[in-house]
Amino acid sequence: MNTQVKFISAVISTILYSQASLAQAVPADSTETMTVVGYQQHYKIDQAHAAMRSDVSLLETPQMVTVIPAEVLEDQLVVTLGDALRNDASVSLGRVTSDRERFSLRGFSLDENTNILKDGHQHFAKYRMPMALIDNVEVLKGPSSLLYGQSTPGGIVNLVTKKPSNESSVKFAVKGDDHGSFRNSIDATGSLNDNKTIRYRAIIEQQNNNSWREYQDGSNLESESVVGSLVTEFDVTDALTIALHYDKLDDVSGQDSGALVDDNGNVIGGDSTIWDMPWTKIDAQSENYGVDVTYQVNSYWQVATGYNNQHNERERWESKPQTGKYDPVDGSYGNKPYNKLEDWQQQSFYFDLMGSVTTGSINHELLVGGNYLAHEYTSLKVKDKDKLDGNINDGTIIEQPVLDYADGDAESEDYKYYGVYVQDLVTLNDQWQVLAGVRYDRQDKTDANHNAVLPKFGVIYHPQDNASIYANYSESFEPQGSVLDDDDANNHMELDPIKGKMYELGTKWEILDNKLAINAAIFDITRSNILLNEGSKDDPITTQGGEQHHQGAELSAIGKVSSNLSLITSVMYLDAKYAEHNEFAGNRPEDVPEWTASIWSKYAFTEQLSVNLGAYYEGERYGDEANEFLKDSYIRIDTGINYQTSVAGNELQLRLNIDNLFDTDYLAGGENGEVNVGEPRTFKFGISYTL
Repeated sequence: MNTQVKFISAVISTILYSQASLAQAVPADSTETMTVVGYQQHYKIDQAHAAMRSDVSLLETPQMVTVIPAEVLEDQLVVTLGDALRNDASVSLGRVTSDRERFSLRGFSLDENTNILKDGHQHFAKYRMPMALIDNVEVLKGPSSLLYGQSTPGGIVNLVTKKPSNESSVKFAVKGDDHGSFRNSIDATGSLNDNKTIRYRAIIEQQNNNSWREYQDGSNLESESVVGSLVTEFDVTDALTIALHYDKLDDVSGQDSGALVDDNGNVIGGDSTIWDMPWTKIDAQSENYGVDVTYQVNSYWQVATGYNNQHNERERWESKPQTGKYDPVDGSYGNKPYNKLEDWQQQSFYFDLMGSVTTGSINHELLVGGNYLAHEYTSLKVKDKDKLDGNINDGTIIEQPVLDYADGDAESEDYKYYGVYVQDLVTLNDQWQVLAGVRYDRQDKTDANHNAVLPKFGVIYHPQDNASIYANYSESFEPQGSVLDDDDANNHMELDPIKGKMYELGTKWEILDNKLAINAAIFDITRSNILLNEGSKDDPITTQGGEQHHQGAELSAIGKVSSNLSLITSVMYLDAKYAEHNEFAGNRPEDVPEWTASIWSKYAFTEQLSVNLGAYYEGERYGDEANEFLKDSYIRIDTGINYQTSVAGNELQLRLNIDNLFDTDYLAGGENGEVNVGEPRTFKFGISYTL
């Protein structure tokens, strides 16, 4: 606690010192005017480009969509994608390890290969997303296979990166917390010529992160990362713009596989104890580069196309604790260390033709396009043949074995998938619109070629200009490939695709002079032909035929309630179960709560000073598919204070946040019997200076 008091005192002293310095910098008799930059609130965003792949307003989008804006990300001092997505109650954070986060949307897992987009490109997401590059986050609810092909039916998350600006600025920022983490960044943008036809955005961030959790030898889990990006835009003509982008991330971290709980839901070994050995390491690199081109053919038609190349490489030194073999009598558990090198290469391409056509009194907003993805994976892995025993009671540390992935077994996988689609948003009159679309999707993979025709249909009624009531039907498509497990009785059996269907009825209203958006929806999603295991964990027999059925309702609001008060809030009720299953029929899926809710608010006392208050609720949920382990519900409260002033004519921003204000104990996401322990009360600060 003394450390936390000193931390708060230091930040407050910084604020007071900046005010004293400012007062001295401007003499009382000076005729120079001091300008304080007003604190603008932009919680409400009216479009989500990924939802329709065109500039259609959310009121004309027959689908539940949430946009988490840059202002919220800044106010919350967001570090990870999970920090951002907690603002949407339909998203649940699953198991978190040192190298990545896992999510579910409307109770369905988001596939790391297909359900994450970056600027509309399919993005391989088995690494921690560098949020320093992200401007806002779009959450598209329900199947989005019409526009993006194979994906799970819960929805898709699109990361919108920061783009160049015409106006020049350089922002220096430092963020940190009372665990000893520091993050330093520079964000520069502007024009490179007088007529502003060449623009750039350059970002560099360096992180040194310390976790509150400790290895059994008393050392903290630490990680280091550096990310850099450069985006350049060229207005070749008034109609043609070419944008080039490049970013690279280097990330090195120890491993934390999570905690283990006993039959009563108590964490074994203490909340802060890491079961992995302190010599574990994950060394990951991710590189992206590509080009996007837009051409305005005339006032009615536009062409957009883009290409992205992504390369991820990761070496893992794992102790692989066998927590399932933990002996509660003597505290022993096994470890199965391994050394593994993995390499992913992914190329994506899209082409869109967008146009407006009027036939009589009826208007058509047409979209014709296609996208393509080529994915390649290779790995080398060597395992220790012996099971090495640790002990959670006395903190036994096993020595790191001598292993070299180059001596290990090689695996590889590659596939390609592509699709073509047509979508038509038909405006019949001022009140009625109809959306109709269809996609042909195909995956090419050894012994697993699949194709599908995927329709989407929606109807929108506008009772008045600032409102819409809609209904839609859409489908999802998940090719499965073949069973690849030597221990499986059906090894090499070709699997059929998993398919999903959704019906959604919703309404959207913009009130208070269109400053506050209120959205509500009810939905019914069925995911059929899911994978089953008719054997055991040690002797699996993979088959298909199961079905998940998720029904629910969502309500959200985002924007300004008054000139001083802004908020983003949502609540979801979800009735989820395995409707058909050889083992879990009638059970609720793992880590899917019945009720979730979130709210984050900002109250501006003046243009310079504002405060934040947030609350996040997650209801009871089962920690396993057998529904034998129940996690308690919890409410977490966050708060913060922001102060903005002007120093030497430039903007200085100071933030102090407290996450988990009341130090609530809770269990977060998990997988395979291991769970994440909720982070205790954490003090965070942010200081930025913009030239």
